[in-house]
Amino acid sequence: MRQLKIILIPLVLAYLSIVGGYYLLQGKMIFHPVPRTEITPKNYGVKYQEVSFPSFDGVTLTGWWIEHPQKDSKRPVLVYCHGNADCVSQLSEVSRIFYDLGVDVLIFDYRSYGTSEKGTLSEEAVDRDAFSAYRWVQAKGIKENRMLIWGHSLGSSIAAQLATQTHPAGLILEGAFPSIYAVSRVRNPWLFFPPDMIHDKFETGKYITQKTCPLLMIHAEKDTIIPIELGKRVFEGAAQPKVWLIAAGINHNDFPSVAYQYKEPIQQFIQICLSHR
Repeated sequence: MRQLKIILIPLVLAYLSIVGGYYLLQGKMIFHPVPRTEITPKNYGVKYQEVSFPSFDGVTLTGWWIEHPQKDSKRPVLVYCHGNADCVSQLSEVSRIFYDLGVDVLIFDYRSYGTSEKGTLSEEAVDRDAFSAYRWVQAKGIKENRMLIWGHSLGSSIAAQLATQTHPAGLILEGAFPSIYAVSRVRNPWLFFPPDMIHDKFETGKYITQKTCPLLMIHAEKDTIIPIELGKRVFEGAAQPKVWLIAAGINHNDFPSVAYQYKEPIQQFIQICLSHR
């Protein structure tokens, strides 16, 4: 028994230290702010407008407003919520994809990302940053029956929650997951980390049940960051109307490389959203 204690006590203490480290550092494990680079939509032949607007607490957010030269009162407008280690610079190629889809788009950075003003990062803060971005688009006189929300990875949860606070024409989630807890159980099954210890829960699976618009979910077939099974769990819990689209042969961040293969179904979904409203 004594020898067993000699072995077990250090193991238990080491395990508790790991759990404690996860608890104390969970915010830094979720959010990875990155600065802008010199790359812009101009590199991909797209004109854009640099914009800034305040978030709920006065923190200044920055982003790009990309609008087709011929204004159209029926053109769909997209609000894009990026992932946890992105900023607008890394979305320059994506801006071209959206432009070619025939939508106007606001791509913005949460607080502390890109050139947005620094601020405390939390689920509540970035959710309200996204809400502020949505309201900025509305303030341009654009009605919600033209607006769609698209979120990638962590941004899919932010987009899903935003859709519960607003009434967009449609919601597109790429690389979605049920919750941070669900991701941690899949990626670290050996680590017992009670859900109540997670500050920023990002419960996409719950948010998606409260949506009031059509849903398109896109998931990379070979996603090693958010396994496709997690995306399917979110999709199964969502109400109709909904569409499931597998991006064949790619990993979590590779959608731009195959986006044009899926241009037609995405455009069809957008038209369904506009007619649905």
